Amino acid sequence: MRIFNGVWRRRIRPLVLTAIRRHLTGGVPTPRRETTVSAIARRAARGVPDGGDGLVTWIPFASSPARVLPPRSVDGDVAAFAAVLARIDGNASRMAHVRRLEGTVVERLSPRFAAVFAGGRVTHDSGIVFSAAGGILTDVSGLGVGSDLPGNPLRLAYLPRPRRLTGVVAVLSTGRSENYYHWMTEALPRLELYERSGLTIDRYYAPTRHAFHRESLALLGIQPDRVLPATGTAHIEADALVVAPLDDVLAREKIEYLAERLGAAAARCTGASGPRIFVARRGRRSRAIVNESAVMAALAPLGFTPCRLETLPLAAQVAAFRRAECVVAPHGAGLTNLAFCRPGTRVVEIGTPYRPWSCFWEIAHHRRLDYHLHLAKPVHVRHFDPTTGIGDSDIEVDPSALRDCVERQLAGQTSGTIRAAS
Repeated sequence: MRIFNGVWRRRIRPLVLTAIRRHLTGGVPTPRRETTVSAIARRAARGVPDGGDGLVTWIPFASSPARVLPPRSVDGDVAAFAAVLARIDGNASRMAHVRRLEGTVVERLSPRFAAVFAGGRVTHDSGIVFSAAGGILTDVSGLGVGSDLPGNPLRLAYLPRPRRLTGVVAVLSTGRSENYYHWMTEALPRLELYERSGLTIDRYYAPTRHAFHRESLALLGIQPDRVLPATGTAHIEADALVVAPLDDVLAREKIEYLAERLGAAAARCTGASGPRIFVARRGRRSRAIVNESAVMAALAPLGFTPCRLETLPLAAQVAAFRRAECVVAPHGAGLTNLAFCRPGTRVVEIGTPYRPWSCFWEIAHHRRLDYHLHLAKPVHVRHFDPTTGIGDSDIEVDPSALRDCVERQLAGQTSGTIRAAS
């Protein structure tokens, strides 16, 4: 069945869709030429014609500067990390994995702009943007021709016929907007640039599949009648299409925007969680704590209460993190809510040697939080890439070790950074 599904997705389905769009629904040929908004704007600044791409307005803002973050505070199961390190192929890959653990991050310079294209088009739930002349604008699009996503529409010969709309449409959707973390850190920060541009925007092209999509837009003052649902078959051509750059840099400006706008919008929301919260993840597909009851029993005497984020509306999640004085949570998208914590909030992220990502450390750093990573034992390993050391698993936590770690964090004592032999 797996082989059949793979053949269907990669070979048969594209042929069927192409035939339907070409002969039955009036589809249009898929563009192949790639360009960038930045390149078109530079040519326009030199007086070079844009070749019909339709750039009307280019509004540059100061770029987010490159930043170097210090190593993060880490303790926990050093033996488990050393065991994973021993399974990685090549010394360079092992050293890279150690750097991930330490959280030494260099945030690259991130361009910031808003641009308006007359007759621009946007398609798919990933927010693929075309200029009027059919150029794929890769610096604002969620996918390119070379993207290996099985459902990449740019690999089909024909796209659905575009629906023509009057007015000004701004693109929010990105290639990974279905994930809460990527929606918050890559899609929503585009709103800041649109707001700063001073442009009057009639509607937004954005996903609406999940409650957090709809709730976050509503908290930011965008009502449902102003949202054009970004789906796998959507294709919109607008009088004026407004775009902003797409990147995965966790720039401080993005985090501050989320904290200010969404934090203020949820300020009056009340909830049952206390000032010390433990984010429960039991039943999740990955990174569930298999001995969660024992962990909660160890933390309860310290005043921690469990919080299941998936049961709360977004405003309540924001309010819970806004009120928190200490957050303990396994690695997962819910920790994106650290963006709403007050400076000085103490954080213990429970991670495994397979996923020592620094993304939540970056958010905590920009929010001036007292952050610490506690490594736990990976169990029920789902996959592992020996060329990078990256994988996924559930988590078994030593309750006593975690409680000691949390007590030190509450007392303002850091454990330093563990060093694993490479």
